[in-house]
Amino acid sequence: MVILMDFSLFMEKYGYKILLLIIGSAILAVILTPFVMMFWAFSSGGIVTAIIAVIIFAIGISLMAVPKIRNFADKLRQTHIIEDWNKKE
Repeated sequence: MVILMDFSLFMEKYGYKILLLIIGSAILAVILTPFVMMFWAFSSGGIVTAIIAVIIFAIGISLMAVPKIRNFADKLRQTHIIEDWNKKE
């Protein structure tokens, strides 16, 4: 005997899991794309493409990291007293 589940009951039971799977795989695809491109460039012998991909990846990482480091340094300068230990009075 075959019991058929109607579509609304199916979506109620499995809809959020399917939606989570689709969104999770889309986010994972966006995150892993640069790594897959670099692997493809290195493995196919396209050394110029690999170098360009590594440079673009490094620029992207530096554009994300440098402002945070500068912001941290500015906050550190504002909240802590930095003394010059070599200064003689």
